Amino acid sequence: MRTYAIFGHCLRSEIDFPDLDLVEHETPRWTLRVSDEPIPVRAAELLGEEDIGGGTIARLYRSASEYRLAYDDDTGTFDVSRNGQEITWFPVPNPDIEMVRLHVIGRVLAAALHAGGMYCLHGSGVVVGDVAVGLVAPRFWGKSTLALCMAKAGGRLLSDDTLAIDPDEARPRVWPGVHSVRLWGDSVTQVGEDDPARGAPAFDVKRTLRSLPDVILAREPAPLAAVYLLAPQDPGAIVSIANRVRVGAVPAALSLIGHAKIGALLGGSEAGQVFDAAVRLAARVPVYRLEFPRDFQSIQAVVAQLGEWHRAPERETVTA
Repeated sequence: MRTYAIFGHCLRSEIDFPDLDLVEHETPRWTLRVSDEPIPVRAAELLGEEDIGGGTIARLYRSASEYRLAYDDDTGTFDVSRNGQEITWFPVPNPDIEMVRLHVIGRVLAAALHAGGMYCLHGSGVVVGDVAVGLVAPRFWGKSTLALCMAKAGGRLLSDDTLAIDPDEARPRVWPGVHSVRLWGDSVTQVGEDDPARGAPAFDVKRTLRSLPDVILAREPAPLAAVYLLAPQDPGAIVSIANRVRVGAVPAALSLIGHAKIGALLGGSEAGQVFDAAVRLAARVPVYRLEFPRDFQSIQAVVAQLGEWHRAPERETVTA
């Protein structure tokens, strides 16, 4: 088994994760093992289900001893212990191992973090100066593109796709997560990276940008200064290059619930826990609606405005 750094802790795993950094002599927070046919779970409560794209449905169950995350694709089922520390994968025959890795670093570890008391947002995080900002939005709204541009312009990328936050700290912190970035083909060109899927249609498949320069990566947790709810507008629809409007406590908490990483799966008896964590987070961290033009020509100006709000240090633009 190998041990990898992720979300500020370590994952010891029987399957390889080439996108994660290997570590040695570290005590793992999570252990991932591979097993045969899953043991039937008695008296399991279906917490929720989610269509994750391509017709694939993910379902999360809870029993007295574990959570079970089941996918109806070619990957399998994952059991997560109630304390979140033990993960068991029950593969289907001939599984899609790349999709398995995406599931683990996405919803499976989000379920393990939830079990351990963390709150996960579906978003990207960037360290600006000495604080973190979170960028949350639905799919296709540009949060990963904006995060990478911010990192290249003087910030440091904390995580893409999943923001792991401790809502119980007096000043909540964001833990470093996945340092690869997944973008559509048009965004890859605009951020100045080589397209790993050159020749494929821009929106046929997401590209994974690996091996980003270490200087633009954040490896330590950072206090969360703000959460931005991205609201891209048609070019010319807003007066300035970027407007931010503070969201009130109640709508802020509801927005955080709506952007929970596995919010659709955490219903039933878990819904109250999700609600309480969102309320605590909204009480401690300002949440803003960020309006900006939806075009690539304006993105550097938006990045500069965010840097001004959070006093980003100057640094030459970084290219891979």
